[in-house]
Amino acid sequence: MRIYPEQFADHLKAGLKPCYLIFGDEPLLKLEAIDAIRQAARKQGFDERHTFVVEQGLDWNQVYDACQAMSLFSARQIIELELPAKVDKDLAARISEIGKQLHPDLLLVLSGGRLNQTQMKAAWFDKLSQNGTYVPVNHPEPRFFPRWMSARFQRFGLKALPDAINFMCHSYEGNLLAASQEIEKLTLLAPPQPISVAYLQETIVRHAHFTPFQLIDTLLEGKVNRAQRILLALRAEGTEPGMLAWALCRELEQLTELALAARAGQPLVEHFSRLRIWQSRQQLIQQALTRLPFTKLQQLWQLMAQLDDAQRRFDTEQAWLMLQTIALGFRDGTPLPLVMESSPC
Repeated sequence: MRIYPEQFADHLKAGLKPCYLIFGDEPLLKLEAIDAIRQAARKQGFDERHTFVVEQGLDWNQVYDACQAMSLFSARQIIELELPAKVDKDLAARISEIGKQLHPDLLLVLSGGRLNQTQMKAAWFDKLSQNGTYVPVNHPEPRFFPRWMSARFQRFGLKALPDAINFMCHSYEGNLLAASQEIEKLTLLAPPQPISVAYLQETIVRHAHFTPFQLIDTLLEGKVNRAQRILLALRAEGTEPGMLAWALCRELEQLTELALAARAGQPLVEHFSRLRIWQSRQQLIQQALTRLPFTKLQQLWQLMAQLDDAQRRFDTEQAWLMLQTIALGFRDGTPLPLVMESSPC
């Protein structure tokens, strides 16, 4: 069973499942989901908890002993396993073995990073999700972020005007923890309600946090204005332009290869499989290929060459200028003006 974070509190009220799978890339939502399980379990008499981080050197005998031994202090126990990004055959077998030992007095909680489609089709995950609950704790998509932000204000007993909600979304994209902490601070200030943009501008500091992968997905969607904001945030956070150049180059290589395949009349499904492109990203890439003609991809490669030249000359200002220009190029098929390179030092 799959339950989303906003539904999870009501789901727990209906009773505990034998196991919970909390996977995703948003730390705040993950912590809140696990904490909600602990609180609900404590009310049901699960007073003892054993937490293990699955890494090299873990003594699995301790894990099995915790699953099998009855506690002197509590008849009911929680076993928490934090899994690594890759679950190999050996780890999958161990998880499956633990799953077989579940009983009404033992609650299993597995957590980890975002799962792809292949991982969710694995036997261990399929079996446990059928008997328990899977909660994907990923950052809300941009279109759903305002709804999450509004709900977070309400959670702390605050109301905010729509413009204030949008301001908070722009300020804290990619950093839900900072957003939640800032809203909690507002409760201490007893602000006039509904809260306005002007009030927020006077009282908060922006803490947007992004990754190169969020930049890439935003470019594939053609949302170049948002991409420019992400670039500014990444630069302010000290991200090296070389890291972004590598990510862009890799994405352009795939787009170019797929564009050539489409021009040759070849089905893209086979190429998606060969290039190991997740199903969740295939639609984004198809959107980009529809929007960007092959001539535009060629121009983007020319701009990438200028970016590479700026990198070789350690011209950081020119490198960021090229990144901003390349980002604009993902809007549509309209050719971009030539970019004048700065003089070598």
